[in-house]
Amino acid sequence: MADETEPTQDILTLAELLCARVCHDLAGPVGATAAGAELFEDLGGGDAETLALVSTSASGAAARLRLLRAALGPAHSSPQSQSALRGLVDGHLHSQASVAAPAIVTTWIDCPDQIDGDRARLLLNLVLLGRDALPRGGHMELSLTDGWPALLAHGEPASLADDVKTALHEGGLADGPRAAQAVFTRLLAKKLSGHITATLTPRGLRVAVKPAD
Repeated sequence: MADETEPTQDILTLAELLCARVCHDLAGPVGATAAGAELFEDLGGGDAETLALVSTSASGAAARLRLLRAALGPAHSSPQSQSALRGLVDGHLHSQASVAAPAIVTTWIDCPDQIDGDRARLLLNLVLLGRDALPRGGHMELSLTDGWPALLAHGEPASLADDVKTALHEGGLADGPRAAQAVFTRLLAKKLSGHITATLTPRGLRVAVKPAD
């Protein structure tokens, strides 16, 4: 009798593939919206203010999708350039800027020109955690010392939600989208034999990946 047991699949890989599918399906319509708005502007059709709003919104959505695909989608085995990662991060953060929450400023410290694919993804996921910790804007310091990514977030309140902190701990479960991303980040760190710490320091919130004990 044939074994009818359903094969299992690594949960991290499954999450990556689902994210890649969502980003792929949304990228086309978002890009078409931005291109259409620009074309109408060039032709002088429609209300200029409305078209500018549509174009800005679509461009911002495209920037968010690019970072989410890089952070949550399947890993690239080849190293990623620091300049490319900076572009993804800056585009994502500027797309979420508003009068109430100015764009978060980033500083890159001790980061090489080329960053290993898995560690680059970890760094991008720390950015997503830092963005949620700075709802009113602020400053992020990103570093990669001895191959281990870290983020220092300055601002008000510069703190993680309780469900996110729980999800970062070994065995913590997700009960919402932001907590799910925290679990994803924890699993990425575990894949590299690391774990995540989140501590409040006199300079701000520090979220770092460290070698497992």
